[in-house]
Amino acid sequence: MENENTNHPEEKRSLKDELDETATHDEFDDSKVKFLNGKQGMDECIVEVGSDVSFTGLGKEELMKYATDPFWVRTRMILMILFWVGWVAMLVAAIVIIVVAPKCPERPSLKWYQTDIVYQINPKSFKDSQTEATQEGAGTGDLKGISSKVDYLEDLGVNAFWINSFYKSGENSYDYNDVVDHKKIDESVGTMGDFDTLRKQTKKKGMKMVVDFIPNHTGKKHEWFTKSAAKEAGYEDYYIWADGKNPDPATNPPNDWVTEYNLPAWTYDSTRKQWYYHSYLPDYPDLNLRNDEVVKELDSVLRFWLDKGVDGFAIQGLQRMVEMNDTSQSETMEGELTVDQPGNLDLVKRWRKIINSYSDKPGRERVLIAHVEANGNNTEDYYDAGIHIVLTDGLLDVDPITCDQTCLNEKLATLVGDGRWKGWMVDNEKSSRFGSKVDETLQKAWQALHLLLPGTAVVYYGDEIGMKNGGVSPGKIVDPLNALNQRSRDPYRTPMLWNSEKNAGFCAPDVTPWLPINSDDGNTVEYNNAHMVGYTTYKSFKDLAKLRQHESFQFGKTEVKLMNEDILYFTRKAEGFPGFLVAINRGGKTAGFTDVAEKLTLLYDSTGAHSVPEVFNTKEAPIGFNDGEVYVFQY
Repeated sequence: MENENTNHPEEKRSLKDELDETATHDEFDDSKVKFLNGKQGMDECIVEVGSDVSFTGLGKEELMKYATDPFWVRTRMILMILFWVGWVAMLVAAIVIIVVAPKCPERPSLKWYQTDIVYQINPKSFKDSQTEATQEGAGTGDLKGISSKVDYLEDLGVNAFWINSFYKSGENSYDYNDVVDHKKIDESVGTMGDFDTLRKQTKKKGMKMVVDFIPNHTGKKHEWFTKSAAKEAGYEDYYIWADGKNPDPATNPPNDWVTEYNLPAWTYDSTRKQWYYHSYLPDYPDLNLRNDEVVKELDSVLRFWLDKGVDGFAIQGLQRMVEMNDTSQSETMEGELTVDQPGNLDLVKRWRKIINSYSDKPGRERVLIAHVEANGNNTEDYYDAGIHIVLTDGLLDVDPITCDQTCLNEKLATLVGDGRWKGWMVDNEKSSRFGSKVDETLQKAWQALHLLLPGTAVVYYGDEIGMKNGGVSPGKIVDPLNALNQRSRDPYRTPMLWNSEKNAGFCAPDVTPWLPINSDDGNTVEYNNAHMVGYTTYKSFKDLAKLRQHESFQFGKTEVKLMNEDILYFTRKAEGFPGFLVAINRGGKTAGFTDVAEKLTLLYDSTGAHSVPEVFNTKEAPIGFNDGEVYVFQY
């Protein structure tokens, strides 16, 4: 049976003939054709045909008539002239604006070590990750402990940290300075895997890591020293050896040179039957840095840790690396032949080249840091040789009791005015903590100076809470300097105070810490961050760290002045950005600053009594201060 929808050929031909016949009719010229599908199930197709006459435009002759018409010729010329006059006018205006308009302030290309706060960590005293007394290294801080506090550092506003020596050491591992292998980590601190984990963790957060570099000496247990003492081929001159004086060379040292502690700098070695030189302790024999092979060994140490991902080095013992080559000479003054010798500068230049070779991209610059005890122009020499940041004692050496505002103003004006980029410290592992030197009413003043003066703030762990020196019993002193009748450094290295638990959260409650915990009247991180304790040193630190991020604090011009004998202040102002006034009162009630700006916006108040920001009109009334108060204003 045929499908009812089957097309019939005869009907198709008939329809085609009809369409062909009508297609020649004039009425279908320029036709519009619309096809409408037939309804479903019907053999039908409807075609609508319509015709609209469209405008085809002017002919050539008509167009030429207008093209040559004088009116239209003039019109075109006028429009063309107006176009070019307008275009030239806009060009001239643009040039004038570029030349006359004030230029946008130029932002200096600051490196990360110039903008970030550097937090110095003593690995033995920061945080112990061991949870049981039976675990090896329990009671001693370690790399895993640092890893557990990375979020704390980030929240504090710290984006760079410096870990003091953690290298594999010998018998005297008090501060891991008796290094026996510069490329290994001491077992009490952790493993290389722990280091890699810490570096990976901090890199993800964009944090920079600086480590100690100890080129001046090694430990006596180092393989190099053992071979040198035995005069093994190639190692004979790895250290500084000299014969003793007659009549008994075994008891009379080669000369009168002294150590940093003003003690004899020579120790007799019974194996080699000669004396070896040491700038510090007898357990730390000095390397012979005039020996090219020794320097190459140290070059490889730098490259090893740079390949591990560190961002810089703090050079320890910088000023004592090279000594006078002639050991027969005597010193007429302490350090004359052993400190700040020209050879030091040559080594710095050499290592700066290595550092630079790894500084391949913006934000990945490597840095050299060193502490230099100022002596004449020696700091300038080290800067010129390649040290990026020289740590200054400008604040560290200030006695807050004897040095009043006038004294402090003179010191700061000199330090700030020399134009060199400095590393500011208020204490370190070798000096009394600023929390013990500075009265609590002035701790925030020292914080403001530390964090807001031009330069890099280097913060020793615990400074953020104003941690004080620890109390150490005479019979329990660990520092080997004590055996040499020198002042112990134990009080400056006591464990970090985290919370109110036993051992202050530094180590497990049933573990004996390597140094006694300093109770410090409960002044812990936990307490400083608690509710209802007022505006603590810790909270102040965080606020000042945020203020430091403003352009004027990053690279603004600094002026240090006295308003009167009680108020020291300094301004920081970068062109094109808001300026800041930092004012510190160390005296009676007083008022002022009507001459700085008509409006001052309070952004920091050491008392915590004012809500910030708060705007003050100095035309209506001056700013009032009480003893110990610190304010930071924007203007």
